[in-house]
Amino acid sequence: MNKRENILKAALKLFVTQGEQATSMKLIGKEAKCGIGTMYNYFCSKDILINELFVEIKTKLFKTIIESLDTNAPVKQQFIAVWLKAVDFAISNHLEYRYLDMFSHTPKISKQSEEKVSKLIYPVIEIYEKGKREGIIKDLDTITLIIFTTGGITESIINKPDINEQEIKSIILMAWDAVKS
Repeated sequence: MNKRENILKAALKLFVTQGEQATSMKLIGKEAKCGIGTMYNYFCSKDILINELFVEIKTKLFKTIIESLDTNAPVKQQFIAVWLKAVDFAISNHLEYRYLDMFSHTPKISKQSEEKVSKLIYPVIEIYEKGKREGIIKDLDTITLIIFTTGGITESIINKPDINEQEIKSIILMAWDAVKS
């Protein structure tokens, strides 16, 4: 692992376990086993580090979600596939998912970072849009539907460490029932 990756890994761990306010660049450097000068060679500020980590994790999440998506499948099948992948990512990458949860709705994330990651969600948006065109998903604002779905699924699943596969599928189907026409 290179120094940049060590810094990102250390920052992720500290931001999630200690919070952003309690995590200084010096502390991240210590955790990453590198000097403060090295830290600033890679990230000129804590805000830049927060944003780069955010973009990296969001990119990883959406690549995971989209990598095997069959865009020719029926909308319901695509919906289920996307959310199963998202849940799998959240469970398999617990720290990363907690980080996204912490920073997704804060002013720490710059407009540039938001623009970079907003493009990643287009395939998911298209599933909802296709469903609306076909009359099988409620004709509401797509982003609102995605936020609603995300909240319902993640709050039901992520905070239940002993959840099994059948329960996950049931929750995703409840989310489908909530957005379908």
